Amino acid sequence: MIPVYFKTNSWLAKLAAAMLHKDNCAMVIRHTIHLHRITKVAILQDERLLCHELTHVMQWRQQGVVKFLLLYSWYSLRYGYYQNPFEKEARAKENDSSIRDHFIFK
Repeated sequence: MIPVYFKTNSWLAKLAAAMLHKDNCAMVIRHTIHLHRITKVAILQDERLLCHELTHVMQWRQQGVVKFLLLYSWYSLRYGYYQNPFEKEARAKENDSSIRDHFIFK
């Protein structure tokens, strides 16, 4: 089982929300889901959002920290946020609730 942590009131998620022009935001750094204006309870109840963010946790694990950061940045610059292959994969797995079976929530 892969541990996943939650950081509420994250300044990083607040920054991401501002950049994306959104009121709330969830984002992943390694094995932690950073939250801005969304609670741990709310994300655990939002199956699509949770699966999306868990896909990012898997991507961090598969790529490693340096490679993930470099690729994510490059893809975002080259293709934009919504066409970033990491984001496209996460959106494609939003309805795959079996991904939850690999994680334990802390």
